[in-house]
Amino acid sequence: MRLTERTDAALRILMYLAVHSDQRCSIDVVVEQCNSHRSQVVAAVQILRKAGYIASSAGRNGGIWLDAEPEDITVSEVVQLMENDFQLAQCFASAGNCDCVIKDVCLLRPALKSALGAFFQELQNVTLQDLISNADRLREVCGPPVDTVDGAFSESMSV
Repeated sequence: MRLTERTDAALRILMYLAVHSDQRCSIDVVVEQCNSHRSQVVAAVQILRKAGYIASSAGRNGGIWLDAEPEDITVSEVVQLMENDFQLAQCFASAGNCDCVIKDVCLLRPALKSALGAFFQELQNVTLQDLISNADRLREVCGPPVDTVDGAFSESMSV
């Protein structure tokens, strides 16, 4: 299983905003600092905003910021919010879409379903707060959100 670029971007966006929680950050700064494609960042921001994890405002002093407590955001929730396909094998599809001849007696599906459940259970134990427990080091690597003070978040960057 592999997470999509959008999910990866969403997790990095949340981490970035959490370590810069005292500031509003522009989309362009987040794109640059998270080393992600702008389209993926914008899409992730829209989904995260609709889910209530981040907030945004347009205008000269606008930007995006974390709108939930880092300890209340689990990695499992974010992954499940961002991903739309957890069909690990053909037999995970609806009954009419599975051509496997052994599907009725195969034990692979329940094993994979159990593994997927364990994957999400493990991620349920990891919060955004856990991911930023090294916030000082993250700030050193990412640097400050340099253009947020000057209102670089324009109307066209509104999400």
